[in-house]
Amino acid sequence: MTGTVVVMRSDGRPRTRLPWLDGRHCFSFGDHYDPANTHHGLLLVSNDDVIAPGQGFGQHSHRDMEIVTWVLEGALEHEDGMGNHGIITPGIA
Repeated sequence: MTGTVVVMRSDGRPRTRLPWLDGRHCFSFGDHYDPANTHHGLLLVSNDDVIAPGQGFGQHSHRDMEIVTWVLEGALEHEDGMGNHGIITPGIA
């Protein structure tokens, strides 16, 4: 099986802009839907998000999914429905 790799630089990706979020995404997301670009193998989401201080996503579910986050600046607090809670900062694994 052969495939094609397409390099999508950040400024060319679809963008989601909200008062608290500036996100660029590689696959179909939100108002942008491209049926030919919904995932890459098992990878479903690849976003580059800038979240305003004190803001973020409300509680929402993820099923059968792992989330990997790199924080470049500031800190990100995460809490899930199972009671797990943590604060992620640059350089903290």
